[in-house]
Amino acid sequence: MQLEFKCEELGIKFSDSSIFNKQEIFWLVSYALGLTTSQLMTREKFSSDENSKINSLIKRREAHEPLQYIMGVADFYGRDFEVGPGILIPRHDTETLIDATKKIFSPDSKFNFLDWGTGSGCIAVTLLLEFQNSFAYMLDTSPAAFNYAEKNLSRFDVRERAKLISSLKLDERIFDLIISNPPYIPSGEIQNLMPEVKNYEPVLALDGGEDGMNFYKLIFKHAKSILKEGCYLILEAGDAEQVQKLKTLDKSFIFVNQILDSGNFPRALIFKSR
Repeated sequence: MQLEFKCEELGIKFSDSSIFNKQEIFWLVSYALGLTTSQLMTREKFSSDENSKINSLIKRREAHEPLQYIMGVADFYGRDFEVGPGILIPRHDTETLIDATKKIFSPDSKFNFLDWGTGSGCIAVTLLLEFQNSFAYMLDTSPAAFNYAEKNLSRFDVRERAKLISSLKLDERIFDLIISNPPYIPSGEIQNLMPEVKNYEPVLALDGGEDGMNFYKLIFKHAKSILKEGCYLILEAGDAEQVQKLKTLDKSFIFVNQILDSGNFPRALIFKSR
């Protein structure tokens, strides 16, 4: 049975303006009923209760609620992380930060790192899993971030190798690496984003100020006092050229390398403290 072609027959309803693609239908129905792929493909009909569950989720998605919020998980670096309202949904472009870290450290390297603006914790947890001798400090001020970061640390059994923090001591050079996906969308562009983003994801995780550079300025300002000499700063960039210009105003860092995303845009920028 090809599920996407039997929606009406099975009682699955869509509005005329449905935003669904075939894969989303499959995911939502599987999630609603708790069925595996093989189990779902053998079904010829759904009960009224099952149809009710499916159509309830469809209404949420047709209102542009992100699929990841509905299902409660988002894929990042091949792993499912728990997410929900108040949390920035992990993007595949952000995986370039993990690839950038692998350019610097070997799998058995021992190092402390700071995940500045940890959100769901997907970056920090992934690094803890990829580098078994690392220790994470996960910085955020959002209660939702603390909640989901805790869940994901426990989900992947790395809680003992991480510390959640809401502020920094700015006079201690304890980090071998600072890594961050900061808010970088200019304030005036927020309203032009997809409804799934502007209406649901936290604006504090998106809005980078008038020119999108507010958080980069903050990170460059304080990173030099908490990063060990000769160690690394890795930043996700919306506008790599602008971030590079900021770096030239502060001679504490030198540019090392950049990692391109799937669209061949510079996404992860690697800097080294002098």
